[in-house]
Amino acid sequence: MADGWKQTWKDILNALRGENAKEVERKLESEEQLPSEDAGNLQAADPAFGEAASQEVQNTLLEVVLPKPSADTIQPIESDKDPEEREVSPTPQSTAGGRRRISNVILYVILACMLIVGLWFSGGNQLLARWLAPAPPAPDVIATFSGGQISTTDLEEHLKLLVPEEYQAIAQSPDLLIQVVDDLLMDELARRWAEQRQPDRDEEFSHTMQHISEGINLESLDTQLHENDIPVAESDIQNYYQKNKAQFGDQPLDAVREQIRQQLVAEKEKGYIEEYIQRLKDNASITRSFELLDVPAPSEDDLRRTYDTNLSQFKLPRQFIIDELQFPVGTDEAASRKNADDALLKLRSGATFEEVAKAMLQSNLTSGALVSEGSGDPAWERSVLDLTEGETSDIFRAGDSFHIVRLNEVKPARTQSFDEVRSAILTLAQQQKTEEWFQANGMKTLFTIKGKQYTLGSFYKEYKELTVDLQAQYSGSKGMRDLAEQLIERLLLVEDSYDQLLNTQNKPLTDEARLQVIKQMLHQEEIDDQIQVTDEEMLKFYNENPNLLTLPAQARIRYIRIGLGSSEDEMKAAQTRADEAYRKLAPGILQKGADFAQIAQEYSEDPESAAQGGEYPGWVGESEDLMTEIQLHPFHEKILTLGLNEISRPFQVDGSLYIVQVLERTEPEKLSFEKAKPYLQEYMTQQKHGQLLSQLSQKLFTQYNVVLFESVLQNYFNNIISTPATAGGMGN
Repeated sequence: MADGWKQTWKDILNALRGENAKEVERKLESEEQLPSEDAGNLQAADPAFGEAASQEVQNTLLEVVLPKPSADTIQPIESDKDPEEREVSPTPQSTAGGRRRISNVILYVILACMLIVGLWFSGGNQLLARWLAPAPPAPDVIATFSGGQISTTDLEEHLKLLVPEEYQAIAQSPDLLIQVVDDLLMDELARRWAEQRQPDRDEEFSHTMQHISEGINLESLDTQLHENDIPVAESDIQNYYQKNKAQFGDQPLDAVREQIRQQLVAEKEKGYIEEYIQRLKDNASITRSFELLDVPAPSEDDLRRTYDTNLSQFKLPRQFIIDELQFPVGTDEAASRKNADDALLKLRSGATFEEVAKAMLQSNLTSGALVSEGSGDPAWERSVLDLTEGETSDIFRAGDSFHIVRLNEVKPARTQSFDEVRSAILTLAQQQKTEEWFQANGMKTLFTIKGKQYTLGSFYKEYKELTVDLQAQYSGSKGMRDLAEQLIERLLLVEDSYDQLLNTQNKPLTDEARLQVIKQMLHQEEIDDQIQVTDEEMLKFYNENPNLLTLPAQARIRYIRIGLGSSEDEMKAAQTRADEAYRKLAPGILQKGADFAQIAQEYSEDPESAAQGGEYPGWVGESEDLMTEIQLHPFHEKILTLGLNEISRPFQVDGSLYIVQVLERTEPEKLSFEKAKPYLQEYMTQQKHGQLLSQLSQKLFTQYNVVLFESVLQNYFNNIISTPATAGGMGN
């Protein structure tokens, strides 16, 4: 659960507890007006306190507050008098006793308040909170809100939607259980919001939900095919067991039968799915008008118009070719400055930058670098802009280093010519032509399935929703035809899942997904549309964090992938095959290697990249996505150690062997403010999103009077821990 939600619950509960504390104090103060003869009367005058406090604390308070009776304070009971005659008028003794009793009550209140404060500051605040917390309306009610409540049964049903591994983690943590309750509460509040917003009328919402529903059904269909429909003969299982006995050790066949079956299913799956889809195609009436995907190429006039329209994109700022020695300050600024002074003295004496760098290992040399105006540290640029061609600067500090720079050449600002940027213009013109083509022909039918039409506009909408890498992969006439064929296959599988009533079986998951989308819409309309990040805010962050905004090195590659398989024999065969491919690519010093594209087509087990000569569509490098980077880091790390055009020896990542050639690479680049702005915009938007989400949470919880009963949730958690069968999953 987000900290904002946690804090909101605590704020609400503390407010409620504060009211209860005041109510107790008010009742205690009213004791002064109540006659009480002994401890029993005192407790009876304040039953709320007697019920809330523990007996041990009550006894302690009563022992301290009420003095022990003495002969002076005990009055004889005149039982022989008429009841109506007793204590008609107070005696001096009884009046004093009454004042003493009132003073005792005042002392009681003071000591009670002192005890409360003492408990709070000595760590007893949790105990006090439990005394003062509102009672749940029923033993199984975890939370209430205006017009509804969440029970432990609701919690269990929600947990059933989670996979067992996730449930195991939740069952061991009260905090994770609170997260689930938080999700349930937000579901309810989102439903209230959706009743007014009516998102089903929104075209984008309906489109998104259609894709989500289809995805859930297709995953369920894939599981069903994998587990039930792909046949594996008993003889195949036994043969596999006999051939791979060393792999299973002393385990009998019965112990590994299901493991072997799953392995054989996985081996058969690809061919079986292809046959399954082909059967669906054969039984469906399909017409295709894929010629609509042949977007005309832009003419020369189109290119010229594109160049003129986008002239500002082809302007180059003033550029400098420089040599530089850099001395990091580190922990000893004085030593760094002395090294820089020594280096400058050598340079003034006629040494070259390269010679100084070799003699002074503490320096970092940059030689012949091309630097664009506006791309570096402002302090660095101010020092370099004052130089003339051929001049070497004095020592200056910029960022965390001392610098000495020689300005070799200045290239004035200019606009690139048409011929220089022809390839970029062609890309822009083709994109514009494609947009115009699909807009003009969007209502035409691209294909039909069983009489149901699918328009070119609908197809292009699907294409535009792909990631940038996939759009590049499916660009052009051939790529779009491949994508259209895959779309036909997807629609056939979706229809088959409906025929098998998988949509009904998966309704709980679909409903849950719908609520998640509604919550995203709620955030969009209530939070995201309010967020504004100004250039001034981004520039301030940029200047305060100069070392954070650096693009990692990247490479454009082509590769060969060979799967290792699962058995020892398969692994040996894969290694032999990879070594054979590498020997053909790098046969020796005096021999010319084979064409990489040809070897990729022959050896690589990635058919799509092999058809493109092994080329990967896009750049490879460290990912901003932590989970992706954890998985792919060994691959990235190996690639970034290769030189340009170098071919790697076969190396293993996960279950495959790779041979990689680097075609192009970039070095780490410290971003200029203009280049950093998209990253700054996203980062600062997320920061403001979190702040506004916390405010929205508090607003909704207050608006719908949300109350969480932590004691019920704690009892539920204790029951899970004490019942091992339950901890393994609901319903066991």
